[in-house]
Amino acid sequence: MLIRELIVRHVGPEGAVHARGVQVDWSQVPAGVQAHQDDNSDGGPVAGDLLVVSAPTGLGLREHLDIDLPVGATVLLLLEVELAELPVGRVLAALAMAKLQVVEACVVSDAPAPTVAVVATRTDDVVAPAPYLAHDLEPGSSQGPAVIRRLLGEHALEGLAQRARERALLAQAGDVEARFEAVSTELKQRQDVRAEYDILVEEHKVMTSDLALARAERDAERKRMGVIRSSRTFRVASRLARVSGLARGIVGRSGGGGKSS
Repeated sequence: MLIRELIVRHVGPEGAVHARGVQVDWSQVPAGVQAHQDDNSDGGPVAGDLLVVSAPTGLGLREHLDIDLPVGATVLLLLEVELAELPVGRVLAALAMAKLQVVEACVVSDAPAPTVAVVATRTDDVVAPAPYLAHDLEPGSSQGPAVIRRLLGEHALEGLAQRARERALLAQAGDVEARFEAVSTELKQRQDVRAEYDILVEEHKVMTSDLALARAERDAERKRMGVIRSSRTFRVASRLARVSGLARGIVGRSGGGGKSS
C-alpha cells in the first residue's frame, strides 16, 4: 500500500499530519490538510490528527512513541524491516505503553527499503481492526479493554506476518532440498574419487541436517499457528473484528472530532 493511501485513510476530516523522524513527501498529503515536519510548536497532535513516525524495531522502539497522545489521535508507525522478521511482541508492547491499538497493518510499496506500516489509534476503548484483517467476529468478552486491544493487535499483526514467515521458511526449505538433491547426485557420480567422495559425504551429512532443521522450523511454525487459530481467544478476536458497527462508531467519533482548542 502507498503511504499516501494510508494518510488519506487515517487523517481526520479536520486533522493535520505530523511527521517525526521521517521525511514525508508532502505532495502526498491531501490538499487543505495542515502538515508539520518535526515541529511541535503548535502543541503537537490532537484528536483527528495523524502522526507519521519512523522507528527502529529494536529495544529503542518505545522511545519513538508518545505516551501522552490525546484520545482520537492516530499514529502511522513505519518500521524498516522485512515482514517475515517483524517483531510482533515488541511492537505490541510499545503500542500498549502508549495506549495505542492497531487498526491496520500492511507492507509499504513505495518505500526505498522493505517497510511495514502499523496504524494505531489512541483509545481508551476497543476498536475493531479493518475487516480484511480478521475473520468471524462477535462482541463479548469478560476481559478488560487493554487485554482485548492486545489480542486484536496480535490478530492483525500475526495474521500479516505469519504468511510471510511461512513463505520464507518454505523457500528456505526448498533451497536446502535443492542443494541436498544436487549434492546427492554429485556424490553418486564421483564415488570413484575417494578424496572428493569423502568431502561430499560430509557435505551430504550437513545438508541432511540443514534440511531436517528447515523442515522442523516450517512444521513448528504451522503447528504454532494452528494452536493460535484453534484457541478460544483467537476465535473471540476473529468474531470481534467483524463488528463493523463498533469500528465505525469509535473511529467516527475519534476521526470527526477535529482539533481541540
